[in-house]
Amino acid sequence: MPGFDFKRLNHVIIIYRVVQILLVMLLAFMAYHFQQLFVMIGKPAQFINSFIAAVIFQLVLLYPAYLLSRRDAKIEIDSCALGVSVETLAALRKKRLRSDLLKFCVIIFFITFVAMAPDAKKSTGAPLVLSTSIFSFLLIALTYFHGFNFCAKKQMKHTI
Repeated sequence: MPGFDFKRLNHVIIIYRVVQILLVMLLAFMAYHFQQLFVMIGKPAQFINSFIAAVIFQLVLLYPAYLLSRRDAKIEIDSCALGVSVETLAALRKKRLRSDLLKFCVIIFFITFVAMAPDAKKSTGAPLVLSTSIFSFLLIALTYFHGFNFCAKKQMKHTI
């Protein structure tokens, strides 16, 4: 059984933990902002509806996000092995690039969706759509980072 050097992976886990804290803070800020917006337009019940819709959307994408985070954690664990051949490192790099491309596409989708949404003054349903999409993005990102940290720690314990 090869040895492992988890120093870099432990740093990634700490960074992802900080990112999770920042995303939770951003989620709380955006929730407060949208709640105030819905109160201003006279539809405070839409805030709860948008958050429920975001949670449902997040639950639909929970398993794919978990699979992606588990796959990324496996790639990182495999790259931590000592004495890995150049061919194996190249294959791991290729897998990591594919995974990064997929994550980049999801981020671009959400940014485009939010940017292309009509202004709240032009459409009455725009704040509902915007809040749901932003909440969904933040919840899915939190799911990915939490899943990565969980899977990485679990796989680190099994390799030792």
